[in-house]
Amino acid sequence: MVMSLSESSQRLEPGAFICLYTLDCSSLGGGIFRWSNCCEDNGSHIRFGGLEYPPINFKAEGFAWSDGKFPRPRLRASVGDSEGQIPQRLLDMIFGYNGGQGAILYRVRTLDRYLDGHEDGGQSIAYPSDVFMVDSVAVNKQEAVWELIAPMELPNLRLPSRQILRNSCPWIYRRWNAETNKFDYDKTDMACPYTGAPCFDKNGETCGNAEDECGRRLSDCVKRFGKGKPLYYGGFPGVARTRV
Repeated sequence: MVMSLSESSQRLEPGAFICLYTLDCSSLGGGIFRWSNCCEDNGSHIRFGGLEYPPINFKAEGFAWSDGKFPRPRLRASVGDSEGQIPQRLLDMIFGYNGGQGAILYRVRTLDRYLDGHEDGGQSIAYPSDVFMVDSVAVNKQEAVWELIAPMELPNLRLPSRQILRNSCPWIYRRWNAETNKFDYDKTDMACPYTGAPCFDKNGETCGNAEDECGRRLSDCVKRFGKGKPLYYGGFPGVARTRV
């Protein structure tokens, strides 16, 4: 029987505490990057929820709440030649997409017993995810520093915070991983549920796996799920215009 998080937390030795990070730059035209600050005892990469989290040499600070204020965390990652440095594709994102400013970062916390391949693994058991946005990035020869901000602290934010857009679905679409020859699927509440074989590019044309990209229109949803079938479109096709 799988032990729950509350049961594990009450044990004298609950196990190692693991933090997993996902940086979603899809809204900027970039990819989705996952990592952790540790690896398995045998040196292999951590896997959780069927996804791989390679180790990166970095420090995380400032996630704790203080005096009722929103935290302003920072991530510091090495860009040197040491083992665990930032992958080149993540460096390309830093320099090619304004440092990832505006990207969404998810922090998942769990115990090592719930990692894939462990005692109670394969159930995706974790604490509720922390969600932040990249506010700014500073890079020098030694390190890259991401300063994060809670979405509720964005300047001029008004409730409800979600824009009502007619032809723009906000769900996070799958991305083809050339290293594994498989699709990577988001594991948050913002994930698009499409897992079908047919692939289409952002213009709605049939394509291969590597070019698969949703154009975020209602018509793109119809192509994937089928005409007359239930759709999971996240936009608002019934609105005539958007009011700010």
